[in-house]
Amino acid sequence: MIDTQQSRQDLTVKGESVERVFGNYLARQYMVNRRYQRKLVWTLDEKRRFIDSLRSGYPVPIVLLAERKGMSDQGLFEIIDGMQRLNAIFGYIENEYAVDGVFFDLNTMAETKALLDAGKIKQREPVLSREACVAIASYTIPLSIYEFAGDGEVDEVFRRINSGGRKLSRQELRIAGSTGHFAQAVRYIASKVRGDVSSSDELPLNEMKKISITNKDLDYGIDVDEMFWIKQGVLTKEQVRESRDEEIVADVLAFMILDTKPASRSEVLDDFFGYSEGEGSQVRYEQIEIATQKHSVVNRPGFCGGSNL
Repeated sequence: MIDTQQSRQDLTVKGESVERVFGNYLARQYMVNRRYQRKLVWTLDEKRRFIDSLRSGYPVPIVLLAERKGMSDQGLFEIIDGMQRLNAIFGYIENEYAVDGVFFDLNTMAETKALLDAGKIKQREPVLSREACVAIASYTIPLSIYEFAGDGEVDEVFRRINSGGRKLSRQELRIAGSTGHFAQAVRYIASKVRGDVSSSDELPLNEMKKISITNKDLDYGIDVDEMFWIKQGVLTKEQVRESRDEEIVADVLAFMILDTKPASRSEVLDDFFGYSEGEGSQVRYEQIEIATQKHSVVNRPGFCGGSNL
């Protein structure tokens, strides 16, 4: 249980300009923890609507970051909420897509001009007016920075934020922050099948495009049409983006390693991932954990895998 009074004391709310936030992004200060964070899932239309809000001066939701206590000198922040919004901003600034047919003028900010002069990014045409680009660059993004001592605190905050409404699928909520052997094995196997395995659970936001699934008009690293689940007609693209593939992997894995074969039900999966409470749920969680450890070994940080899985 999180100490509410302590949480209030460790929460800092401030605003930073888009230009400053982009500079932090170039410095690779924004980290994504794949134990609980989603893939990049916003469509191009969603990104364009968000950029239009910045251009029009409308208020936008707060971005929630986490900073580990005693590690502030490193200047690294885990993104708890706001990854899609930040990615939309950085993608537009780097000329990945246009809004209303026009691109961000790279000569607007010192950082983008330096990248342009160095040949690291190219200016696409036609460009948005300088006045509008300055309005975007100077827009103040609301940031909330939460200091945390242990990963469990961040996991709990993430689940609470995303437990209401249609923000995350049930499977995404189950596996968010789940550190059990079974959950790690499911994550690893599902990543191997999708083709988005990363060398670490934690990576800069800059790298997320490489391991995210292609979306309409957004060319990310993993071609969704070439994915096993899509090519074999097992799941739809939307179901893959909702992590339904991980539910299938979890069902199959549990059936393989448990002596008493479990029912394929949502409530059972909740128990396997430690997402439910109660004595019976705890017993089922312990059973799957013991069975997973018998059949697997940790073969790299953050994931379980073994010759029998």
